[in-house]
Amino acid sequence: MLSLQPIRLADLLLSRLLFADEKGMTTSELKGAVKAIAGSERSNSALTKWIETTLSNLCDQGYALSVSRSRCQITDTGRQHVLNQLGLTALPQKLQWNTFKNTDWIAYALQWPELSSIGRKYLRDADGLRAAILKHGFALPIKEFATLTQARNALLWQQFCDPKTAENLQAKLPNLQQQAFDQGAVMGVLLNEVLQTAKPLPWKQALSQVVAKVANARRTTPDELRLAILRQALADTPEASTSDSHSDSLSLPSETIDSNDSSSPPSLSDTEFAEMTLQAAKETKDGRLGDNKVFISKVWATLRQQHPHIMSSLDAFKQRLVTVNQQQLVTLSRADLAYALDSEDVSASEINHLNSTFHFIRLN
Repeated sequence: MLSLQPIRLADLLLSRLLFADEKGMTTSELKGAVKAIAGSERSNSALTKWIETTLSNLCDQGYALSVSRSRCQITDTGRQHVLNQLGLTALPQKLQWNTFKNTDWIAYALQWPELSSIGRKYLRDADGLRAAILKHGFALPIKEFATLTQARNALLWQQFCDPKTAENLQAKLPNLQQQAFDQGAVMGVLLNEVLQTAKPLPWKQALSQVVAKVANARRTTPDELRLAILRQALADTPEASTSDSHSDSLSLPSETIDSNDSSSPPSLSDTEFAEMTLQAAKETKDGRLGDNKVFISKVWATLRQQHPHIMSSLDAFKQRLVTVNQQQLVTLSRADLAYALDSEDVSASEINHLNSTFHFIRLN
């Protein structure tokens, strides 16, 4: 998991308005610009209300200007705030919103200093992005703008010198001794140790999966890696905060969603979420396989009965399960004999993440 600097929805919306023409943008257009980032764990209505509330507060504070019932412009104050937030003195010419979002905000989340044109080019490149994720995720002692090969090598040496890796490989020695001993084989073994998957992958595929795993991305594509970073940075933001994390920045309005809005899920730490999920699994009567496995969809149903506002959807619940499973707070497992089980339960419970498939929450 990456340790990310939080990004506030207010800042994200202001930065999108930064690239609008003199007419500004409608609420619907702004929603479309941030939905992939901000809407993954919210219902459509909850996202709309969050955006409308945030825009209203931005207008009240003078960072944006309402030019009609559903259209806003950024003000000079708002423009300067975004530039200050990202350490820019001016907006580079010809810079577009998508590039800005996928480079400047990524760099901000990864806690980089002010981004230069070289830095933007580096983060636009798929391998540059992957190298940056590896460097940040594993605290690799490599230079700025290191290549993916340099990041890979640093990670491999880190794994090679880890006593725990040696201990784990010792247990696998009889199988390893049946393989060829060459560079590709050694890299594959070390990278698969990071992945901890049931079926070892070739080293190139394993490296892509390692990057996706540390970014908590659903797929290995560059676009999905960027989305995963931005989603997590936004999700980590305390929505009730009324000021920036930088003391020299302008005060930002609250983005708090109405506490009486039943569509707004309460904020839970990963540990709290895991404990609540395991308790619900223990109390779930249906969908059990033996004494220690419960279908994910059945646990979700129990959780929704016990805590109606805990999360907006089953998909959001599954995504959170992947996170706590990676942290070993909850253990997920797959249905190896799916053909012998209820097909609807199998389908409703299935999670596909990277190279793994899950259907059950284990109780031990």
